[in-house]
Amino acid sequence: MKNVVIKLIIINAVVFLAGPFINIYYFGLIPQLVAEKGFIWQIVTYMFFHGNFFHLFVNMYALLIFGIEIERTWGSRRFLQYYFFTGIGAGICIFIINYFFFGGALSAVPTIGASGAVFGILLAFGVLFPESVILLFFVLPIKAKYLVILYGAFELYSLFSSGGGSGISHVGHVGGLLFGIIYFLTIARNLRAKRAAVKKRVEALKPASVSLKQISSDKSRLSDILKKLKTKGLDSLSDDDYQLIQYMRIMHETDSSSKLCVPEDFDEKDPQCGKCQSEEACLIREIEKYI
Repeated sequence: MKNVVIKLIIINAVVFLAGPFINIYYFGLIPQLVAEKGFIWQIVTYMFFHGNFFHLFVNMYALLIFGIEIERTWGSRRFLQYYFFTGIGAGICIFIINYFFFGGALSAVPTIGASGAVFGILLAFGVLFPESVILLFFVLPIKAKYLVILYGAFELYSLFSSGGGSGISHVGHVGGLLFGIIYFLTIARNLRAKRAAVKKRVEALKPASVSLKQISSDKSRLSDILKKLKTKGLDSLSDDDYQLIQYMRIMHETDSSSKLCVPEDFDEKDPQCGKCQSEEACLIREIEKYI
Protein backbone atom coordinates (compact mmCIF):
# COMPACT_ATOMS: atom_id res chain seq x y z
CA MET A 1 0.00 0.00 0.00
CA LYS A 2 3.03 2.30 0.27
CA ASN A 3 3.62 2.11 -3.47
CA VAL A 4 2.47 5.03 -5.60
CA VAL A 5 1.45 2.51 -8.28
CA ILE A 6 -1.10 0.91 -5.93
CA LYS A 7 -2.41 4.32 -4.88
CA LEU A 8 -2.87 5.35 -8.52
CA ILE A 9 -4.79 2.14 -9.21
CA ILE A 10 -7.06 2.76 -6.21
CA ILE A 11 -7.72 6.36 -7.28
CA ASN A 12 -8.60 5.26 -10.82
CA ALA A 13 -10.91 2.55 -9.46
CA VAL A 14 -12.68 5.00 -7.11
CA VAL A 15 -13.14 7.53 -9.93
CA PHE A 16 -14.51 4.75 -12.16
CA LEU A 17 -17.08 3.78 -9.52
CA ALA A 18 -18.04 7.44 -9.08
CA GLY A 19 -18.23 7.91 -12.87
CA PRO A 20 -22.06 7.75 -13.16
CA PHE A 21 -22.30 10.75 -10.81
CA ILE A 22 -19.67 12.89 -12.61
CA ASN A 23 -20.19 14.97 -15.75
CA ILE A 24 -17.51 13.66 -18.12
CA TYR A 25 -17.66 16.85 -20.19
CA TYR A 26 -16.00 18.72 -17.33
CA PHE A 27 -13.19 16.24 -16.74
CA GLY A 28 -12.65 14.34 -20.00
CA LEU A 29 -10.25 15.97 -22.47
CA ILE A 30 -12.30 17.96 -25.00
CA PRO A 31 -9.95 20.12 -27.11
CA GLN A 32 -12.65 22.62 -28.03
CA LEU A 33 -13.45 23.32 -24.37
CA VAL A 34 -9.76 23.60 -23.49
CA ALA A 35 -9.12 26.11 -26.30
CA GLU A 36 -12.34 28.12 -26.19
CA LYS A 37 -13.53 27.84 -22.58
CA GLY A 38 -10.19 27.55 -20.78
CA PHE A 39 -10.80 24.07 -19.30
CA ILE A 40 -7.04 23.54 -18.88
CA TRP A 41 -7.47 21.04 -16.04
CA GLN A 42 -8.84 18.50 -18.52
CA ILE A 43 -5.28 17.83 -19.76
CA VAL A 44 -4.69 16.25 -16.32
CA THR A 45 -8.08 14.94 -15.20
CA TYR A 46 -8.79 12.92 -18.35
CA MET A 47 -6.16 10.39 -17.14
CA PHE A 48 -8.35 9.23 -14.24
CA PHE A 49 -11.54 8.41 -16.16
CA HIS A 50 -12.30 5.22 -18.11
CA GLY A 51 -15.16 4.25 -20.38
CA ASN A 52 -15.84 0.75 -19.07
CA PHE A 53 -14.41 -1.93 -16.79
CA PHE A 54 -12.31 -3.55 -19.53
CA HIS A 55 -10.74 -0.17 -20.37
CA LEU A 56 -9.90 0.36 -16.69
CA PHE A 57 -8.62 -3.19 -16.18
CA VAL A 58 -6.24 -3.18 -19.16
CA ASN A 59 -4.67 0.15 -18.17
CA MET A 60 -4.38 -0.69 -14.47
CA TYR A 61 -3.01 -4.17 -15.15
CA ALA A 62 -0.28 -2.70 -17.38
CA LEU A 63 0.44 -0.02 -14.77
CA LEU A 64 0.80 -2.72 -12.10
CA ILE A 65 3.10 -5.16 -13.92
CA PHE A 66 5.37 -2.50 -15.46
CA GLY A 67 5.06 0.29 -12.89
CA ILE A 68 6.01 -1.63 -9.75
CA GLU A 69 9.52 -2.46 -10.99
CA ILE A 70 10.09 1.08 -12.27
CA GLU A 71 9.01 2.56 -8.92
CA ARG A 72 11.35 0.20 -7.06
CA THR A 73 14.20 1.31 -9.30
CA TRP A 74 13.51 5.05 -9.33
CA GLY A 75 11.71 5.64 -6.07
CA SER A 76 8.11 6.85 -5.67
CA ARG A 77 8.76 10.56 -6.20
CA ARG A 78 10.54 10.22 -9.52
CA PHE A 79 8.08 7.60 -10.74
CA LEU A 80 5.12 9.87 -10.03
CA GLN A 81 6.82 12.78 -11.81
CA TYR A 82 7.41 10.61 -14.87
CA TYR A 83 3.85 9.26 -14.82
CA PHE A 84 2.36 12.75 -14.92
CA PHE A 85 4.99 14.01 -17.38
CA THR A 86 4.02 11.37 -19.95
CA GLY A 87 0.29 11.47 -19.13
CA ILE A 88 0.05 15.25 -19.41
CA GLY A 89 2.33 15.15 -22.45
CA ALA A 90 -0.05 12.71 -24.10
CA GLY A 91 -2.91 15.07 -23.22
CA ILE A 92 -1.11 17.99 -24.88
CA CYS A 93 -0.64 15.88 -28.03
CA ILE A 94 -4.34 14.96 -28.05
CA PHE A 95 -5.30 18.62 -27.70
CA ILE A 96 -2.97 19.87 -30.46
CA ILE A 97 -3.68 17.11 -33.00
CA ASN A 98 -7.44 16.85 -32.47
CA TYR A 99 -8.02 20.61 -32.36
CA PHE A 100 -5.58 22.01 -34.92
CA PHE A 101 -5.19 19.12 -37.38
CA PHE A 102 -8.29 16.95 -37.25
CA GLY A 103 -10.66 19.65 -36.01
CA GLY A 104 -14.34 19.44 -36.79
CA ALA A 105 -16.28 16.88 -34.76
CA LEU A 106 -13.12 15.40 -33.21
CA SER A 107 -12.35 18.60 -31.32
CA ALA A 108 -15.64 18.19 -29.43
CA VAL A 109 -15.17 14.49 -28.61
CA PRO A 110 -13.98 13.69 -25.04
CA THR A 111 -10.86 11.55 -24.62
CA ILE A 112 -10.47 9.61 -21.36
CA GLY A 113 -8.11 7.00 -19.93
CA ALA A 114 -4.62 6.56 -18.49
CA SER A 115 -3.32 4.98 -21.72
CA GLY A 116 -0.95 7.85 -22.55
CA ALA A 117 0.80 7.57 -19.18
CA VAL A 118 0.73 3.76 -19.38
CA PHE A 119 2.47 3.82 -22.77
CA GLY A 120 5.05 6.11 -21.20
CA ILE A 121 5.51 3.52 -18.43
CA LEU A 122 5.88 0.78 -21.06
CA LEU A 123 8.64 2.78 -22.74
CA ALA A 124 10.44 3.29 -19.42
CA PHE A 125 10.28 -0.44 -18.70
CA GLY A 126 11.77 -1.21 -22.11
CA VAL A 127 14.60 1.26 -21.50
CA LEU A 128 15.35 0.15 -17.92
CA PHE A 129 14.83 -3.60 -18.40
CA PRO A 130 15.37 -4.19 -22.15
CA GLU A 131 16.20 -7.90 -21.81
CA SER A 132 13.23 -8.79 -19.60
CA VAL A 133 10.95 -11.33 -21.26
CA ILE A 134 7.22 -10.61 -21.33
CA LEU A 135 4.45 -12.94 -22.44
CA LEU A 136 2.58 -11.02 -25.14
CA PHE A 137 -1.13 -11.91 -24.90
CA PHE A 138 -0.01 -14.27 -22.07
CA VAL A 139 1.40 -16.66 -24.69
CA LEU A 140 4.17 -15.23 -26.91
CA PRO A 141 7.51 -14.52 -25.16
CA ILE A 142 9.10 -11.26 -26.29
CA LYS A 143 11.86 -9.04 -24.87
CA ALA A 144 10.73 -5.70 -23.43
CA LYS A 145 12.80 -3.64 -25.89
CA TYR A 146 11.13 -5.34 -28.86
CA LEU A 147 7.70 -5.02 -27.29
CA VAL A 148 8.11 -1.24 -27.08
CA ILE A 149 9.20 -1.05 -30.73
CA LEU A 150 6.30 -3.28 -31.78
CA TYR A 151 3.69 -1.25 -29.92
CA GLY A 152 5.20 2.04 -31.12
CA ALA A 153 5.11 0.93 -34.77
CA PHE A 154 1.56 -0.39 -34.41
CA GLU A 155 0.29 2.83 -32.83
CA LEU A 156 1.91 4.99 -35.52
CA TYR A 157 0.39 2.83 -38.25
CA SER A 158 -3.02 2.91 -36.56
CA LEU A 159 -2.85 6.69 -36.14
CA PHE A 160 -2.16 7.40 -39.82
CA SER A 161 -4.41 4.65 -41.23
CA SER A 162 -7.42 5.70 -39.13
CA GLY A 163 -6.99 9.41 -39.79
CA GLY A 164 -8.05 10.10 -36.23
CA GLY A 165 -11.42 8.43 -36.76
CA SER A 166 -10.82 5.47 -34.45
CA GLY A 167 -12.59 5.09 -31.11
CA ILE A 168 -9.13 4.47 -29.60
CA SER A 169 -6.91 7.49 -28.97
CA HIS A 170 -3.81 6.45 -30.92
CA VAL A 171 -2.69 10.08 -30.66
CA GLY A 172 -2.59 9.71 -26.86
CA HIS A 173 -0.65 6.44 -27.06
CA VAL A 174 1.94 7.90 -29.43
CA GLY A 175 2.05 11.05 -27.29
CA GLY A 176 2.88 9.02 -24.16
CA LEU A 177 5.69 7.25 -26.00
CA LEU A 178 6.96 10.55 -27.45
CA PHE A 179 7.12 12.30 -24.07
CA GLY A 180 8.78 9.21 -22.59
CA ILE A 181 11.51 9.52 -25.23
CA ILE A 182 11.82 13.26 -24.48
CA TYR A 183 12.22 12.43 -20.78
CA PHE A 184 15.02 9.95 -21.34
CA LEU A 185 16.82 12.23 -23.81
CA THR A 186 16.68 15.32 -21.60
CA ILE A 187 15.53 15.09 -17.98
CA ALA A 188 16.88 11.58 -17.28
CA ARG A 189 20.23 12.48 -18.82
CA ASN A 190 20.49 15.61 -16.65
CA LEU A 191 19.55 13.61 -13.55
CA ARG A 192 22.26 11.02 -14.31
CA ALA A 193 24.84 13.78 -14.72
CA LYS A 194 23.74 15.44 -11.49
CA ARG A 195 23.82 12.16 -9.55
CA ALA A 196 27.26 11.34 -10.95
CA ALA A 197 28.52 14.73 -9.74
CA VAL A 198 26.99 14.16 -6.30
CA LYS A 199 28.52 10.66 -6.01
CA LYS A 200 31.88 12.05 -6.98
CA ARG A 201 31.52 14.74 -4.35
CA VAL A 202 30.51 12.21 -1.68
CA GLU A 203 33.36 9.85 -2.50
CA ALA A 204 35.88 12.71 -2.41
CA LEU A 205 35.07 13.50 1.20
CA LYS A 206 37.29 11.98 3.85
CA PRO A 207 35.28 10.09 6.45
CA ALA A 208 38.03 10.63 8.99
CA SER A 209 36.93 14.26 9.25
CA VAL A 210 33.67 13.18 10.91
CA SER A 211 33.95 13.36 14.67
CA LEU A 212 32.43 10.95 17.20
CA LYS A 213 30.11 13.71 18.30
CA GLN A 214 28.86 14.15 14.75
CA ILE A 215 28.05 10.44 14.30
CA SER A 216 26.53 9.86 17.72
CA SER A 217 23.01 9.93 16.26
CA ASP A 218 23.63 8.36 12.87
CA LYS A 219 20.24 6.75 12.51
CA SER A 220 18.20 9.90 13.16
CA ARG A 221 20.48 12.01 10.95
CA LEU A 222 20.31 9.53 8.09
CA SER A 223 16.54 9.46 8.47
CA ASP A 224 16.46 13.27 8.25
CA ILE A 225 18.68 13.16 5.14
CA LEU A 226 16.33 10.66 3.49
CA LYS A 227 13.32 12.87 4.24
CA LYS A 228 15.10 15.90 2.76
CA LEU A 229 15.96 13.97 -0.40
CA LYS A 230 12.36 12.81 -0.83
CA THR A 231 10.82 16.24 -0.29
CA LYS A 232 13.42 18.79 -1.44
CA GLY A 233 15.90 16.88 -3.63
CA LEU A 234 19.70 16.76 -3.80
CA ASP A 235 20.20 20.52 -3.46
CA SER A 236 18.93 20.43 0.12
CA LEU A 237 21.93 18.41 1.41
CA SER A 238 24.76 20.11 3.30
CA ASP A 239 28.46 19.18 3.36
CA ASP A 240 27.91 17.49 6.72
CA ASP A 241 25.17 15.38 5.16
CA TYR A 242 27.50 14.26 2.37
CA GLN A 243 30.22 13.43 4.90
CA LEU A 244 27.87 11.31 6.97
CA ILE A 245 26.62 9.41 3.91
CA GLN A 246 30.18 8.58 2.87
CA TYR A 247 31.21 7.65 6.40
CA MET A 248 28.26 5.30 6.92
CA ARG A 249 28.70 3.79 3.44
CA ILE A 250 32.28 2.83 4.26
CA MET A 251 31.31 1.60 7.74
CA HIS A 252 28.78 -0.84 6.28
CA GLU A 253 30.65 -1.98 3.18
CA THR A 254 32.24 -4.88 5.04
CA ASP A 255 29.43 -5.45 7.51
CA SER A 256 27.84 -8.83 6.65
CA SER A 257 24.84 -8.06 8.87
CA SER A 258 23.87 -5.27 6.44
CA LYS A 259 22.62 -7.95 4.05
CA LEU A 260 19.92 -9.21 6.38
CA CYS A 261 17.12 -7.80 4.22
CA VAL A 262 16.49 -6.17 0.87
CA PRO A 263 15.84 -2.40 0.72
CA GLU A 264 12.13 -2.91 -0.03
CA ASP A 265 11.68 -4.61 3.36
CA PHE A 266 12.85 -1.57 5.29
CA ASP A 267 10.22 0.45 7.14
CA GLU A 268 11.17 3.08 9.72
CA LYS A 269 7.90 2.52 11.60
CA ASP A 270 8.30 -1.26 11.79
CA PRO A 271 9.29 -2.29 15.36
CA GLN A 272 11.44 -5.12 13.97
CA CYS A 273 13.45 -2.65 11.89
CA GLY A 274 13.90 -0.52 14.99
CA LYS A 275 15.57 -3.45 16.78
CA CYS A 276 17.83 -4.31 13.86
CA GLN A 277 21.52 -3.43 14.16
CA SER A 278 21.68 -2.72 10.44
CA GLU A 279 19.04 -0.03 10.15
CA GLU A 280 21.71 2.47 9.13
CA ALA A 281 22.67 0.20 6.22
CA CYS A 282 19.05 0.13 5.09
CA LEU A 283 18.85 3.91 5.30
CA ILE A 284 22.03 4.22 3.24
CA ARG A 285 20.54 1.96 0.56
CA GLU A 286 17.40 4.08 0.46
CA ILE A 287 19.44 7.30 0.27
CA GLU A 288 21.52 5.97 -2.62
CA LYS A 289 18.35 5.61 -4.72
CA TYR A 290 18.23 9.41 -4.83
CA ILE A 291 21.92 10.14 -5.37
